[in-house]
Amino acid sequence: NPEKLNLGGEKKHLTAMFTDLRGFSTVSEQLDPHDLVSLLNQYLTEMSDVILDQRGTIDKFEGDAILAFFGAPVEYADHAERACYAAVKMKSLEVELNKRIMQNGSSPAPLLTRIGVNTGDIVVGNMGTSQKMDYTMMGNAVNLAARLEGVNKQYGTWILISEPTYKECGESYSTRKLDRVRVVGVSEPIRLYELVEKTEFIKPDKKEILEIFAEGLDHFEDRDWTKAKDTLSTIFKIDSEDGPATVYTKRCDKFMESPPSKDWDGVFNLTEK
Repeated sequence: NPEKLNLGGEKKHLTAMFTDLRGFSTVSEQLDPHDLVSLLNQYLTEMSDVILDQRGTIDKFEGDAILAFFGAPVEYADHAERACYAAVKMKSLEVELNKRIMQNGSSPAPLLTRIGVNTGDIVVGNMGTSQKMDYTMMGNAVNLAARLEGVNKQYGTWILISEPTYKECGESYSTRKLDRVRVVGVSEPIRLYELVEKTEFIKPDKKEILEIFAEGLDHFEDRDWTKAKDTLSTIFKIDSEDGPATVYTKRCDKFMESPPSKDWDGVFNLTEK
């Protein structure tokens, strides 16, 4: 509708998604420009198709990163669930993509995507000038989604979602409850969750890990560091490289040696990007 092509934005309740490839600069340094563009276009096409299939809107590409949102310009109520489905589907397709590119030698290393998803009030609209405009998103909820993508590095996870997204996804997805965190510029702490898989497709060993971790986190938040570590350590018998279990057992060691102050509210401040 050409009449809609005017500068200006409006606030809507939406879900934002940010993705980025781990260590892609290392991959890019080993390929000539033509091969790099070909590889990147193949990756972006397959990942973007998943977002578009779920009625998501591609905001822009920034190198190997994808910025997208769900629920605008056409409104629909299940935008959080669609974003979560897209995220787990992208990680599933990534496995098949990596098989192909490693077999044909088009990449020196697998392409591994980190994803951050957040739901909240977002301003969307045409920004720029009357000659050049871009339908895009902005706001604190967008900034949090971007931060969550990077925070995956701190927990050894691949998909992090915020508490608002978790609440709107319901029981359709298996998740792992993590810290309550406080982001820069926002005083109210929020709970983070690792998005693992659609509940109906969760593997038995992964389900067991999530159950053990939930018990260990309860002990951790009760400040019983010894019991928390003992519980979480059993996860390594199932998966010796489980990211969150590794992070929390190291924290238990640290807190057993030097406990946090009694007035600590249990909230971790996200200062790193």
